[in-house]
Amino acid sequence: MTTSYPSIAIIGIGSVTVTIIHALYQNKIPFRILCQNQNRFQTLYSNPIRFQGPKEQAITIDLKNHLTMIHDNKESYDYIFVGCKNQNLEDYLKDTKPFLNSNGKWILIQNGIPESNFDSYKDKILGGVVGWNTQTLPDGTYFQANVGSLILGNVTKTKPDPIWNQLLPAHIPVVLTDQLEGYRWHKLAINSIINGLAASKQLSLGELFLNKKFREEALETLTEIKTVMSKKKITEQVVPGSFPIQKLGSGLGSLPTWIRHMILIFLGLKYYRIRTSMVQDLDHGRKTEIDYINGEVIKIANSLGIPVPKNEWIVSTIKKREANKKN
Repeated sequence: MTTSYPSIAIIGIGSVTVTIIHALYQNKIPFRILCQNQNRFQTLYSNPIRFQGPKEQAITIDLKNHLTMIHDNKESYDYIFVGCKNQNLEDYLKDTKPFLNSNGKWILIQNGIPESNFDSYKDKILGGVVGWNTQTLPDGTYFQANVGSLILGNVTKTKPDPIWNQLLPAHIPVVLTDQLEGYRWHKLAINSIINGLAASKQLSLGELFLNKKFREEALETLTEIKTVMSKKKITEQVVPGSFPIQKLGSGLGSLPTWIRHMILIFLGLKYYRIRTSMVQDLDHGRKTEIDYINGEVIKIANSLGIPVPKNEWIVSTIKKREANKKN
């Protein structure tokens, strides 16, 4: 008896979507890559990508038979992974809407809380919270630094189709949840320091977390977000392999300060050389997603009347860095 798999497409090729492509490819699950740019199509057609998992040898993935220019696409799909920055998300949804089956869903794997900006599409969206870090090495290999789950949840607070337990494991563990908001806020808080704070200093995670003053700033940032979560009555859901914000932020339920510092030191040592995506954006003169990370915290905190000065400082500093890169 053969298993009937859903039809899957991916638009936007980057470190996160390549990690998903690797899992689908290894599991022999059919998928299609929708290309918007002819040069990108030609590059992917002519040059197989190299991918190395955290505990695996590097492999070569030939995408020739998986590529379609979006204007040539004639198929429709049950699921479309959307891999782009938050600022481009609306355009990507508009471009792919004609290719979504009547009961199909987009899977949003962006950081922040992207689903909140598309309420009219709430029945058509799956949120995907990513628990791994993949970077491009100098030789062009995509390297996944840690084993991490993909947490999938419907915006409508129901669990997704259990077929996902067959599509991505064992290369990507899957968590199906009806508590997407709790995971989103946990990851938002983590990103506020490993992306936002790190980018404000333009440092690797080791350089950030092995500095006592910067650790104190990280804990202050998390404490502000913990306060916002409490006010919104959000029940935190911890991404596997991560650590609860409720214990890292000051106040009710927090660990002793020295233990919180030790946790950040451990992270700094483990991921010493990692320059997270927002740091890399500044390294290369690209616009960051700061408005959708710490900026999202500020927007919601302001609506609740909660001061978040450290998050405001991070956003202000990164916007100055972006402006300096243009000059």
